[in-house]
Order: sequence, then structure tokens, then C-alpha cells
Amino acid sequence: MVPSRTGPLAVALSSVALLAMSSCHVPSFPGPQIQNPPQTFLLTPDSYQQRRMFPERDATMHVAWISTSAGPYSGIYINGHTGALALEEALTAWDAARAAPEHPEVSFSEVQPLTIDGREAWGWEERMQTQARGLEWVRYRAVVAYDTVSYAIDFYAGDPLIKSAAPDTLRTVVSSFAVGRTTLNLPLIAVLGGVILLVGNLLHTRRKERETRLRSINLVTIKKTEEEEKAAGAESAEPALGQAPPATSTPPDSGTHRPHPPSE
Repeated sequence: MVPSRTGPLAVALSSVALLAMSSCHVPSFPGPQIQNPPQTFLLTPDSYQQRRMFPERDATMHVAWISTSAGPYSGIYINGHTGALALEEALTAWDAARAAPEHPEVSFSEVQPLTIDGREAWGWEERMQTQARGLEWVRYRAVVAYDTVSYAIDFYAGDPLIKSAAPDTLRTVVSSFAVGRTTLNLPLIAVLGGVILLVGNLLHTRRKERETRLRSINLVTIKKTEEEEKAAGAESAEPALGQAPPATSTPPDSGTHRPHPPSE
């Protein structure tokens, strides 16, 4: 038998397939969540903010991250709302926040257009700064609109390391929001797909060559020797076991039959 050489190739093909699967980027958290929260933040779904961006709308989902580091409070909140909110709703939430500031020293940036998770979004920054205490906290809020649902994201930071890097740090964290879709590395998948096809064709070629070699093998008939042929003929001439030999007939006497003389 011709030994098979497809074992290592099959292993290589399986490895390439696993590598292709690993080229898919799986989000850090499933569902609509922040994908890159700061390292000190812990997922805490039972934590709620005092004032939501859309208090008049029911929240269909809620999730939160709370900082575990010592120091001033910091947290990230996400609320889902039914319907596709637009720029008008974001401006309304911005106006409501400006109309009810926590302190007169709170300043607001303009509403900025964003792209989050490939969707249209809008966001703005809030800063609490006084002459006596300096920068106390910063906040970045954003609204992400989908087809049938929208998400309000609120990142409040009192941590000195975070608020000193605002607004870029807060906006970057908020912009990492995603609903948990898997993204694909298409160029890498295309290359790996070509490798898989190449290995598959090589396996097919090897199999065809093996079949061709097997078909090319000729079976040679070995002729019997003269002694073997005589022995085979003698065996065929012997009667079968248990069979009586054929009866031989005695030929009639060819001489003249003479009657016996009468007895006296």
C-alpha cells in the first residue's frame, strides 16, 4: 500500500482555518456597551445616575461602569431608548442640561457630530471649574442613533487623572461604544482563503497521483511448473472420497460350449 502523505497537509489546513476564524474581532463585551472602559472601571449594572439625558423617555436598557480607584467619583452610564433619535433630540437634551446646571460655573461645549459604531451620533462636553477649587469634574455626553433604538451615553469623571485629559480621553472612551457586532479583517481573510484553496488543491492533486499509481500496478500471473501440473492432473483423476470404483464387466467366453455327458 502506498503511504498517505495528506496527514500533515490536513493539519496545516485545519490550522489555517483556525487562523481565519481568529481574524474576526470579537468585542470585549457583548451587547450595547463601552468596549474600552478605563482599567479601574468595574461593570456595575445596578448603579444609576441622578439625572438622565432623556428623563421623559422610558429606558429599555441600562448599564454602568463605576471607577474603583480611591478619590473623587467617576462613572459611565448608558441608557437605551425606543426610536431613532436625531439631532433635534440631542439639542433638546443639551438645552435642558444648560437650563439646570449643578453650579453656575458649569460650562458647555457646542454639540458636535460624531460617528460611533458606524452610526450617526452627537456629543458635547461639560466642565465644572471654580476659581477656588479649580477643575472639579468633567463630563462627556453623546447620543447614538440606530434604526429603531437610540443610546444615551454619559461619562462623568472626577478622577484627577481622567479629568485632566479631557475632553479627548472621555470622547475616545464614549466613542468605543458598540452593540457587540463582530468585525472582520477582510484583507486577512482573503489571503487566508487563498491559502486554504491552495492547500485544498494540493491535497486533491496528491490523492489523484496516488490513485494513478495504484492503477498502474500490473498483476503478474505466475505459471505452474511441470511437476505441479502433473500433480494437479493426478489429483483430478483420483475418485472422489467415498465413491466406489467403477465395476468392470467380464467378457463372455469365446470357446464352444460343450454339454456335459449324460450320467450313466
